[in-house]
Amino acid sequence: MIAFICLLRGADPQLPRDVAAQAQPGDQVILVDDSGAPDALTRLRQFHWPAGVNVTPIVTGTAAPGDGGIATNLALDVVTTSHVLILEGRTRLTSPLPRTLDQSLLCGPDPILAQVIFPATPLRRAEGTARSDIAFLWALRRAHGAIEHPDRWATTPPRPGPALIGAVTALLDADPTASDWLQRSLPHWLTDPAPGARRILNSQQIPFGRRLTPPAPPRINAAPLRIALRGPHARRTPLAYPHLAPLWANHLTLVDADADLTVYGHPHDIIADHPKTVLLSEEPLWDSLYSPAPVDDVIALPMGSVHQLNHHTSAIFAYDRIPYFVLTDPRYIRAYQRLFARNAALSLADWQARFAARQVDAFFMAEYRMTGVYDLTIPEADMTGLCSWRTRLALAATGKVQRQGAGWPGSGTRFDLTDWHGDKLRQLDNHTRILSAVENTHQPAYLSEKFFDAFAVGARPLYYASPAHSVHTLGLPPGSWVNLHGLTSDQAASALPASEDADFCAAYAAAQTLLRDLFTEDTIAVERARLGRAVIADLQRLAESGAA
Repeated sequence: MIAFICLLRGADPQLPRDVAAQAQPGDQVILVDDSGAPDALTRLRQFHWPAGVNVTPIVTGTAAPGDGGIATNLALDVVTTSHVLILEGRTRLTSPLPRTLDQSLLCGPDPILAQVIFPATPLRRAEGTARSDIAFLWALRRAHGAIEHPDRWATTPPRPGPALIGAVTALLDADPTASDWLQRSLPHWLTDPAPGARRILNSQQIPFGRRLTPPAPPRINAAPLRIALRGPHARRTPLAYPHLAPLWANHLTLVDADADLTVYGHPHDIIADHPKTVLLSEEPLWDSLYSPAPVDDVIALPMGSVHQLNHHTSAIFAYDRIPYFVLTDPRYIRAYQRLFARNAALSLADWQARFAARQVDAFFMAEYRMTGVYDLTIPEADMTGLCSWRTRLALAATGKVQRQGAGWPGSGTRFDLTDWHGDKLRQLDNHTRILSAVENTHQPAYLSEKFFDAFAVGARPLYYASPAHSVHTLGLPPGSWVNLHGLTSDQAASALPASEDADFCAAYAAAQTLLRDLFTEDTIAVERARLGRAVIADLQRLAESGAA
């Protein structure tokens, strides 16, 4: 008999019906809703199950931080059958379920555990990060060796990226005997990966060649690393933000001389040859324009080789729930908590009335840039320059359109303002139907404040995101924002919606509730702790590794 563990947060709405069609008398169905939705238990009781199927609902009452580790462990505690199948993410059971136990099951795209029926076990998943799944699967294999069939993994694998490399290398550090299994399995996990992923996770070199090493747990009781911040852009690195400093206060200290590492924020700032120099870039635009190799972890500059940490090479920016840049200033968080709480209280009818009353159709707030250099693309990294593209979009948009930013007639620069973000939110609140949130650069791990700003001021966001972009992991209804990926600027202008119907307003209201629930103190604390560990671990690793 099988226990179907259904993790419903972010799941396909049809999953419970799929399970009901497959479950047999004696099976157990455990429905876990950790979304914090007040009507969760009522919704779970609406499903109809075959006679003889034991159904156990679990409702946490509050949204659980991180991935499905906590929810899975709650379900494993009540399993009464001999075997378990975990169903989470966008998993579906659309074909007959083979009852051959201890075998790989090709039932879903993501994550890894959604593809294996395994014997009931006292093992538990680590809680709070998706990278724990590989270690859990390895532990299962060691306990129940028959479940390993890497040649039968689903053709849509777990999404490669810093989290997967973190899982693989952490497992190797903890148990070197997993090496053979990982080398056999990685090629199957990397089948048809997202653009740029294979360069990060080349199964022939990583993690076994250790070309990219993810954060390991920070060393305890080690002497603090001495870090020298250098250059005009040093203020745009994680180490320069006062709000983040407590995260590594016991591990890193800023000095003027005698440093273990010299850190710069921009390639053009590096003018001296230091034996241990690090380019720590938080801005993909600078990487694409000025780094000689934006996706490499070591770059060659005129003064020598330099370690490079950016959105493509470091797990510092590989957020779980809340993107890096939003964490750099507490004013972002406070504004979002206030505005999303306000917005979540509005009904579908409220939003229909508000959008209908808007006097501006579309607002574009970004610097005017039309130089061809901004159209640079790096296909293997899924990076695309969007500065000129979004300027052309703003020019092509029709209707009542407003354009603002450096270079546009009558506009100044945001750097003239003491609180440019607060000024933006006040100016645009309930002002426009559509607000461009298009980044200056498309990079899968890069999500700035722009996307959240559009929702916060009650506007319909325009965004540009490939299928591999991390914005999709927020779980917002796709109908609540406009994705212009793959369109020319003229095509994008033609695709701008002329009005907001009931379906959109329903999706938009749901998105506001999800965003309110995202910016909780618990989630913020978990994300800040992740960021702190990643910064400490990456810098400790580079300090110990020697010159680039």
